Amino acid sequence: MGKPAVGYQGMTAGKKTQKKSKRWIAAIASAMAAVIFIQTPVWSAKSLFERVTKTVVVSRKIPFETTCIDLPNQYKGYTELVSEGVMGEKIIEAQVVYEGQQAVQVTSLKATDAAQPINRVVKRGTKVLRSRTADGSVWKVSFRHPLKNRGWLSADFYDYPGHNGIDYAAPYGTPVYASAEGKVTLARWYGEYGWCVILQHADGVETLYAHNSRLLVRVGQTVKQGEKIAEVGSTGNSTGNHLHFELRVNGKFYDPLIYIDQ
Repeated sequence: MGKPAVGYQGMTAGKKTQKKSKRWIAAIASAMAAVIFIQTPVWSAKSLFERVTKTVVVSRKIPFETTCIDLPNQYKGYTELVSEGVMGEKIIEAQVVYEGQQAVQVTSLKATDAAQPINRVVKRGTKVLRSRTADGSVWKVSFRHPLKNRGWLSADFYDYPGHNGIDYAAPYGTPVYASAEGKVTLARWYGEYGWCVILQHADGVETLYAHNSRLLVRVGQTVKQGEKIAEVGSTGNSTGNHLHFELRVNGKFYDPLIYIDQ
């Protein structure tokens, strides 16, 4: 981060400079159209084609990076913002030769860091969720995909504010399967979710399956991983046939794509 944005400084005219000048002419000309710059003529042009050297000063932003603090007691997918990042600033000063209004050569470059970027700091969970396999003998890190044909991911976890899960577009009546072994805690019409199933798993984990056309389980029932529990529909707040799938841990929403089998 501390290195200048250019690979050389203060070079005078010569073979090496001339080879690189064309690149910098284009870059500085482009930058001049997008950022604030100052030009100080060394001498005045007496004709349209007389060469004039000008000092061009360009300000460029230096992007910040993200520093992560791992939390072993929080599940993977949990994030907490500690502090926002601040972009730095680099000042590039160049001597540019013009013929009339056309920049034709860069004779020297000097880059100075006016302000160093400050990293964004985020806490993140590193603990993994585990689900029991269909026969109950093995615990896996990932959860099973709730649709055998996997459907089409029409909306992800970050698609719009308040979207707490992922959406898979699929034909009406497509079977929906339990992502992991669990107990049915809800199997009914559930407001905007339409016909909905919620399964409770180990360690406070829940999975939710919404907008179904038909439910095939009842509250209190225990289902195995991969067992058919519903069929895809478009009930509740829905504009087309799809499955809305959520993953919750102790009431907090997590991106299912982190854990679901891909």
